[in-house]
Amino acid sequence: MRPFFIVLGCSFVLGCASTPKPVPAAPPEAAETSQAEHATPAYLSPSEIVKVLEDSKVAYRVEGKDSPPGGWGDQLWPQRVALIDVPQVEVEDGRRTIREWPTPAGMKALLDEAEPHFQAKRYDEAAKLYAQATDLCPECYVAWVFRGDADYFAGDAAAALEHYVRATTLNPFDHRAWFFQGNALAKLGRFEEALDAWAQCLALSPRYPVIRQFFRTNAHLGLVIRGDTIVPRGYAERDAQGVSIQFDPNHDPAWLAFANCKALWLGEPSHRAKMTGSTEEQFTSVEEMECLASALAVHESQKAEGKMEASDPTLDRLFAIAQEGLLLEAVLFEVGARVHPQIALTLEDELRRRLKKYVLTHVLVPAGGHGG
Repeated sequence: MRPFFIVLGCSFVLGCASTPKPVPAAPPEAAETSQAEHATPAYLSPSEIVKVLEDSKVAYRVEGKDSPPGGWGDQLWPQRVALIDVPQVEVEDGRRTIREWPTPAGMKALLDEAEPHFQAKRYDEAAKLYAQATDLCPECYVAWVFRGDADYFAGDAAAALEHYVRATTLNPFDHRAWFFQGNALAKLGRFEEALDAWAQCLALSPRYPVIRQFFRTNAHLGLVIRGDTIVPRGYAERDAQGVSIQFDPNHDPAWLAFANCKALWLGEPSHRAKMTGSTEEQFTSVEEMECLASALAVHESQKAEGKMEASDPTLDRLFAIAQEGLLLEAVLFEVGARVHPQIALTLEDELRRRLKKYVLTHVLVPAGGHGG
């Protein structure tokens, strides 16, 4: 059987990027997101954070340092939860759990038999075997995706669409089926529906490299996926002396406020406990939103004083997003998905709908436009 994580739709003119190193599976608690954060205490201001650091028994040291070209995102938010290739979402005690979708042995054998035909572009022969697979296991969405691929590459986008729709109906949580569905819709000239399917794909898998490469390759579609808004130029880490606060002096000074906040969360377990109810160090949107709010406060203050020499335009974008009430969605999309590539699958339905709205407003936008 063709490994399902390999892109089947790259040829639509995906990632088609280098494969990341294997990531060890994380304990169940690491996959949790902080959704019950409505009772969070008020965030500290930049000056209040500095006061806590100054009064602390922990040794904090500030140093200027050149940041990597893409910021310190990889250092701050490394992937901690392994990707489940064929996901199945189950709700247990109110908590969403991601498991591997079961694949019957007989169906897998048919998919394996079809693969050489598919690779040799004998799509009719492959389609016959995929049809046998869907007959054998009508509830196996992967077989419907493969059947759709055979029709799509044989030039029958209408038949492919029917199969992709069947797949997303059976399992609405696999981003790739939505991506392929969008491609088939676009082939049929149904661009509004294609846009909706592509947005659903991104909402489920924000960093999916295939769709990002797809839009770079298919400029004629008139859509682009905007680059990251959260590109941190501040960083904090523990060292032998205490906590090192690092910021890039060639960038917006707001990132020093961000780094101070990250240091606070590292060095002061009492603050983490106050904000989240636990001293356990794991991804929480509360931490990221407090630290980004601190950066935005300094950024806007600098602008108000006319100090624009090192102003970071990504913070202007982030401020506009925050003004729309979508800062949480931005954090989940850009930060949470780094730590847990399938974080969206663990979210409540309403929050996932808001994530899709964020994608359509600020991520997948008309080329040359600014979203909306």
